[in-house]
Amino acid sequence: MRIDDFSLAFNCSGCPSWGTAIVNQDTKKLHLIKKDVASNIVIGMMHKCVTINTHDFSLPIGKGSKIYYGNTGFDGATSEPMLVSVFDKVFINKVQIPASFVLAIIRDRAEAHSGRLQIKYTPKLKYGNISNENFFKEAEKKLGISSSTPWVIYDIDIAGQEELHFTALIGKDVQDLQNQMRNLPQIEDSNVASGQSQSASSVEPSLDNVELDARVYAYMAAIKTKPFLILGGFSGTGKSLLVKSLAFSTCPCDGVLNTSETSPGNYLLVSVKPNWHDATDITGFRSSVNRNYYVTDFMRFLVKAKHHPKVPSFVCLDEMNLAPVEEYFADFLSVIESRKRKKDGSVVTDAIVPASVFNDSSYGDDFNIFLELGLKPTIEVKDVTEFTAKIKKAEEDESDFFEQSWLVDELKRDGLTIPQNVIIIGTVNMDDTTNSFSRKVIDRAMTFETIVEDFDQSYFKTDAMLGYVKNYRKGELFISDEVRATEMLVNGRFELSEEDKSKIIDFINSINSDLKGTPFKISYRILNETILLYRAKKKIAELMGEEEKKDGVQINTDLNSIFDNILMQKVLPRIEGDYEKCDACLVKLAARADKNNWNQSLEKIEFMIDRFGKDHSGFTSFWNEEKDMDVLKFECPDYLITVSTASVNYAWDRFVRRVRSAAQTYCAYSSSRKGPLTLRDLPEGKDELVAQNDEIVPCEEWLQW
Repeated sequence: MRIDDFSLAFNCSGCPSWGTAIVNQDTKKLHLIKKDVASNIVIGMMHKCVTINTHDFSLPIGKGSKIYYGNTGFDGATSEPMLVSVFDKVFINKVQIPASFVLAIIRDRAEAHSGRLQIKYTPKLKYGNISNENFFKEAEKKLGISSSTPWVIYDIDIAGQEELHFTALIGKDVQDLQNQMRNLPQIEDSNVASGQSQSASSVEPSLDNVELDARVYAYMAAIKTKPFLILGGFSGTGKSLLVKSLAFSTCPCDGVLNTSETSPGNYLLVSVKPNWHDATDITGFRSSVNRNYYVTDFMRFLVKAKHHPKVPSFVCLDEMNLAPVEEYFADFLSVIESRKRKKDGSVVTDAIVPASVFNDSSYGDDFNIFLELGLKPTIEVKDVTEFTAKIKKAEEDESDFFEQSWLVDELKRDGLTIPQNVIIIGTVNMDDTTNSFSRKVIDRAMTFETIVEDFDQSYFKTDAMLGYVKNYRKGELFISDEVRATEMLVNGRFELSEEDKSKIIDFINSINSDLKGTPFKISYRILNETILLYRAKKKIAELMGEEEKKDGVQINTDLNSIFDNILMQKVLPRIEGDYEKCDACLVKLAARADKNNWNQSLEKIEFMIDRFGKDHSGFTSFWNEEKDMDVLKFECPDYLITVSTASVNYAWDRFVRRVRSAAQTYCAYSSSRKGPLTLRDLPEGKDELVAQNDEIVPCEEWLQW
């Protein structure tokens, strides 16, 4: 059982906690039914348990390290021992230590941690003539550790319900020990950074190592470039499953984020609704009834992500384009562009929920928002009213009444910002039931299309992808740590030769040359992301460990492959429309892609050109789904009428067969409301404004098909 970092350490800076939680604080359920190491510890302790109603037992627990003595206890106890065990066969790094050891499980009764169980292994723990302090002295002798050598026990296990096994690291100095801890593949070092305690209760890992699809490495590089992805494709191609599998593969298999078999703690599913036309379902709102602020799951997830800064946190916006993205997600689109790299290497953003929300005293000192965000109070209260009353009565700052006072202070100062480790992935179905993306959205995202052309053996690995893995992928492989290429290059964090600079500039200029005269031309944003993607791929190749390399996937860091990626992910998704609008630029791009061996882009461009059809009457876009073409559109201030079809010629041919010679003059249009009327002209494929009044306008006065 992995225990908290440096909680059982000697000759190191700081004060060890001498304990690790073994129960999830939210559910308050001990995972005895799970076949994991936590339950193995408890079962072994039950086998070796001793009575504790004796004066010969003592244990420092509770605030101020008060001593619990046998059956007398101590006044004002906030914790009490539940199970105490003595082990005679004890090993450190498989070396048997000639001394016995005492383990104890205590229950916390403080309001903030009510019901939490914690395993204690403090040197001050005694039972009769057995002292853990004596055990550690004997251990140092047996292991050849001097009285000043820094060392730490990071894993506890029980074999055969009788043998207690410790796994330890011994350092030359404190820095060396810290480096060894950092390199342990099972260690969740986010807790060290955040100062949060770690729970050892966890769901059993499904496999020691799971081979993920080769596509993951493309997603990995894109995410490290910019933490906003769009996954498009037919329904049922595994878009949502992919996002969850990425979360599983990056979630530490032993820790507070591992509390569910079906959904890792670093994953949030947000199902977009068609009626979303503002940001309230994402960023909350203040109720007009009770004036309390309505807190969303998205807000709570951002707070959770702040507690685990080194673990990638995935938000899946499922069916993202069921509602207009620019309306409900406008705040995020703006905030993502505010990303800035600080001197310490962290990336910060503007607030997605302003600081005023957390400082608004005009609505009656609304401290309920902090409780709704999952922050834990430090005082014992029965309800929110009592909590608020105690805060009002006290002279201290309200942040002092929360365990995560640092976060309360941050929210009141900066508002709720987007943590660096949060990754937004939107899944979309591009059909006639969904909304199209504007170029504003495409510009701010990395775009992928998921296609299943042939079924293969990968289907049978699907379940394996949805489980915790022992050798989980490190957060730094995914977390975006650069924002501006120019600032990165100037400060020497990435070397870019003059030759590569010229190639990148030439690439951008050549693409814009091919797009000349269209609304699809690209800007400095794509130049910036070309360089960041180049750096991201090189960084991932550098950071990949042996477990990643076993997947057999080579990270292509060739600059020419980056150009292919950018064309595919950033440029082609911008292009959509009819033959006159898109054909010329697509033909030019196809020739350039063929010349430079941008094979994946060339295949997509050829597909887009083919969609025009032999008569050039079709509509093309990046997405594989068939998209209907508008053949008639009437718009007035109150409503919009649209007539669409997947094939204009097919619809017209059927119409002619029915009405014959009357087809050309068959239709007349009128409206009681004024507004523009647009009709598609064939075979030219133009959108012609043919009327803008409320009079009856015969078809022959519009166009002669």
